[in-house]
Amino acid sequence: MLTTERVTTPAQLEEAHTLRLEVFVGEQEVPLAEEIDDADFAPTTTHVVVRAGRAPGDGAVVGTGRLLTDPAHPGEVHIGRVAVARRARGTGAGAAVMRALEEIALAEHAVGGAVRIELSAQTQASGFYERLGYEVYGPVYLDAGIDHRDAAKTLRSHG
Repeated sequence: MLTTERVTTPAQLEEAHTLRLEVFVGEQEVPLAEEIDDADFAPTTTHVVVRAGRAPGDGAVVGTGRLLTDPAHPGEVHIGRVAVARRARGTGAGAAVMRALEEIALAEHAVGGAVRIELSAQTQASGFYERLGYEVYGPVYLDAGIDHRDAAKTLRSHG
C-alpha cells in the first residue's frame, strides 16, 4: 500500500533528502554538492513523498519528487529530483510521485485551465515518463554526469 504526502514539515523534507541521497549520490554517484540545492528550500518549491504504509505518516519513504515554480512564468512548472528507493521500483511509487506533483501543478499553477510540465529525464528513465504521457524531445545532454533529455506534458482541467 502506498500513501502520498505533500511535504509540510522539516522532518518530511529530511526524509525526502535522505532518499534522494541514497538514490542519486549513493547509487548514481551524483556529487553531493549538486544534489541538495537552494531550490529545495525556496518558498515556490513543493515536495512530495510516497510511503510504503497504509496511512499518512506510516511507513518508510520510498519515493519523492519536487515541483519548481517561477512566478515569472505562470502556467509552467518543472518537476525534478524524482527518486524511488531500489526496493520499491516497479511498485507504482514513481507513478504515485508523478501523479501527486501533476495534481498540485494543475490545481495550483494552471493558467486558463492548463499547465505545462517540463522535466529533465534521465535517458534510462525516459520510457517511464513516456508511459505517463510525456513527450521526450531534443538532444541528449549531461547533467551531473548522467545522460538526460528534456520532456514535457500539458495538463488541462476538466470542467
